[in-house]
Amino acid sequence: MKKILLAALLVVAFGSAALADGKTKMLDDLKAALRSSHAAFQSTESYKKASFVFNGKSVSAYFDPQNEDLIGFSITIDVNDLPQGAMENISKKYQGWTVSEAILFIDDQGATSHYAKVDKNGRSIALQVSPKGKVNIYAQMPH
Repeated sequence: MKKILLAALLVVAFGSAALADGKTKMLDDLKAALRSSHAAFQSTESYKKASFVFNGKSVSAYFDPQNEDLIGFSITIDVNDLPQGAMENISKKYQGWTVSEAILFIDDQGATSHYAKVDKNGRSIALQVSPKGKVNIYAQMPH
């Protein structure tokens, strides 16, 4: 449930800098993988979601529920794949918190954003991670 909530929060994040040619290829590859997958769609008022596996990673594609336009893809990543310095900054700012999840979000234009979910004493916070590893609270997660 919390993963779905974090993913829903990420849907509204449209991002940072444009991707280089190699990353644009990743966006095209994700679109192709989605088309060839047998992903089941789930719907909410905010988005439609299809989940599949791409290169061994869990991926979710998000679509506008009204017109079915692609919003973007969230890819579960290892916390060590966050931008350099992110884990150090999280450890300093959120002492005693545990990083439980990390996501790379690629919007429909190819812009990327990184997010991490931290947990402590039954509380969860979604953090946005800058390309330089700085962290800011993106959203408080419901219990």
